[in-house]
Amino acid sequence: MLSVKIHDFRVVDRVLGETEPDAGDVVFLGSAGSTAHPFIVVRTISGPGGVYIDAVDVVDADGRSLGIYEKQFELNGESKPRTVVSEIRGLSFPRPGTYTLQYMVYDDVVGNFPFSVVQQDAPGAGIVAGPLDAALSKSTIAWLTFGESKEPNPLTSGHSVKTPLYKNGEQLPIWYGYEEGRVYVLSGPEEQQVPLEAGSSVRLVARSKDKRSRVAEAECSVEKLAKDAEWERVARDLLVGRRLNLRDGEGAVNRWKETCEIYVLSPLPPRAESAAG
Repeated sequence: MLSVKIHDFRVVDRVLGETEPDAGDVVFLGSAGSTAHPFIVVRTISGPGGVYIDAVDVVDADGRSLGIYEKQFELNGESKPRTVVSEIRGLSFPRPGTYTLQYMVYDDVVGNFPFSVVQQDAPGAGIVAGPLDAALSKSTIAWLTFGESKEPNPLTSGHSVKTPLYKNGEQLPIWYGYEEGRVYVLSGPEEQQVPLEAGSSVRLVARSKDKRSRVAEAECSVEKLAKDAEWERVARDLLVGRRLNLRDGEGAVNRWKETCEIYVLSPLPPRAESAAG
């Protein structure tokens, strides 16, 4: 085995990793979700010159692996430490608590590093770039691109509403509500049929209201809003007024609550550079 020395190792929120050098090893799930806000694994290591393949394995308290992430890089000698960064996006955790990141070089375990997963919003949650925020605030229509082919939503069965086919890479329109950096999308019978899934991600594209040209876009996490008082507030205050030709006015809130879901799309920060140093 090649001798590798670890000088520093961190598991940190994506935004905090750039803004607070002394931020603790904490990953954020948001106030109600199970999918972590993007976080980075930063390791500063040194060893004999050559090409290396390392891996970070996220492990729960029972020793089960939640995801393994490999990376290839070069070292220039034991006297020249290098900082390597891996960004982890879309990883789901069964619950808040303490987890372990097992660090391996080739197939050898070099170290185990604990970190905390907390059920609260990440510092960067709700912070949206100016052009995207302005476009989403002014319009009622945006476009979604899914990363893989989607089948029609089964809720359309027995209804006359036409469901678009969400195909790989194709942009298709949705209507939405918007508040404090989050996009709220209603989906269900007699409404738009959008095959969103909690814990997944989609790409959101905002266009100019007049020219329909692309203004900004962002990858978004997806969570399903629980049907509580907040659900009713979002439906009533953010969605009713944006739904065209609504036959039952505010009475639609009760109908929606019985048959529809509201999904929360939260724009994520841009991806980190793959490596540094």
